[in-house]
Amino acid sequence: MISAMPMIVLGQLDTTKKAVPDSARLKIAADSAKKIVDTVAKKPDSSSVAATPMNCYKQWLDVFSERGVKPLTDGMQEVVIAFKSKESCHCYMGRVQVAGGKITAPLYVQTEGGDYKTFTAMGKKLDPEFLAAQGDALWHITNGMSALFQTVDQEYGRVFFYKSLNKNKQANKEAPSPADLLK
Repeated sequence: MISAMPMIVLGQLDTTKKAVPDSARLKIAADSAKKIVDTVAKKPDSSSVAATPMNCYKQWLDVFSERGVKPLTDGMQEVVIAFKSKESCHCYMGRVQVAGGKITAPLYVQTEGGDYKTFTAMGKKLDPEFLAAQGDALWHITNGMSALFQTVDQEYGRVFFYKSLNKNKQANKEAPSPADLLK
């Protein structure tokens, strides 16, 4: 199909206008065919859709803003750890100790086998310059989330305390019509 594109495009050119030289018509046909091929190549098919990473970081951020959170208690907490870069986004299950509304290092990431390894054991390290600039604020938990952090690999991340989420949306309940309410 793709190799037949130049011929299809050439067949659609208006040949009654002889003012356009053959070389120009061939270039126009080739350019048109390239645009068609590029357009077809950009359309996702079932194999390329699975390869496109979802933005789990944004999904978690949206859920937290939409639902709101309950107060967080001290102790070991299950979390979702989200990493994002320009190219991709990855979210992992984990856990971390909370004391006085702050994260206490280390942060643990769960493996496929159910074990936990430290954040640094998975090859992630906080950017020392970013860490120095943030100071103690990096460890605070606000609205069920950690502060945004940066790794040495120029990834950004956040820890989401998903068990602190409210069960339902925090939207205001709309009143029924007077006829329904005053029955």
